[in-house]
Amino acid sequence: MRAESEADSTADGTGGTDGVNRTDGADGTDRTGISGAAQAQPDAASAADPAPAEPRFARLIVAAAAVAVVLAVVVHAGMIFFHVAPKNAVSTRHKSTIDAYMFPELAQNWGVFAPNPLFTNTRVMARAEVPAAGGGTAVTQWVDMTAYDLRTLRGTLAPSMTMEQFRQGWNNFNRSHDRSGRPVGKLGRLTEQNLKRLAVERLRPVLRGRPAQRVQFRQLTQEIQPPEWTGRTVSDVWKSRAYPWLPVTRDDLEGTVSAR
Repeated sequence: MRAESEADSTADGTGGTDGVNRTDGADGTDRTGISGAAQAQPDAASAADPAPAEPRFARLIVAAAAVAVVLAVVVHAGMIFFHVAPKNAVSTRHKSTIDAYMFPELAQNWGVFAPNPLFTNTRVMARAEVPAAGGGTAVTQWVDMTAYDLRTLRGTLAPSMTMEQFRQGWNNFNRSHDRSGRPVGKLGRLTEQNLKRLAVERLRPVLRGRPAQRVQFRQLTQEIQPPEWTGRTVSDVWKSRAYPWLPVTRDDLEGTVSAR
């Protein structure tokens, strides 16, 4: 009876108490009834579904953007350095390129190794010539351009260069014009145009919608008293200098510079 039971269990594939079909191999060892193809199925499925890889094109875009940013920073820092550094072979040879990059928005009025403190108080006034109601022209009152900057700067812990556009523009204007107030080269025309555009913008309250045909600047200077321990004194009288009238064109207001 036992032999018949064992034979029946072998025939129907139950072959043992654990419910797993076992067969005896030629070497006498027990083997499960799971085929090799079935065992390989999990490995084949995992190989067919690999982890998604980062697209190569996206990596190239990120790398190119990083290189562009680094190059832009290096060029910008180099331009500023050679602009404020003492005169040297590089800044002399490439002066026109450096000036074109720096002026007027990024112009600096200090030196890397030789700071130049101011010894005078300077105020700049401006007025405009406008069409008169009954024909002809009329002149507006003087408007203090320096006071406009001071109102913006006072109380600001970290003032930006945009808050001092007129002061920077005025310094550049004086450096790029001769004693008669005529511009010297393209840089002179560029700084003059920038200054006229800023002046017209700040003169809007007195223009009252009328177009500015010409603008005029006036500079007031006063020497700063030296410290008492020096034993010296200077005159505290304000000195005035009026500059020639400058015509205002559409190109001036739009920020384009002619090639003259």
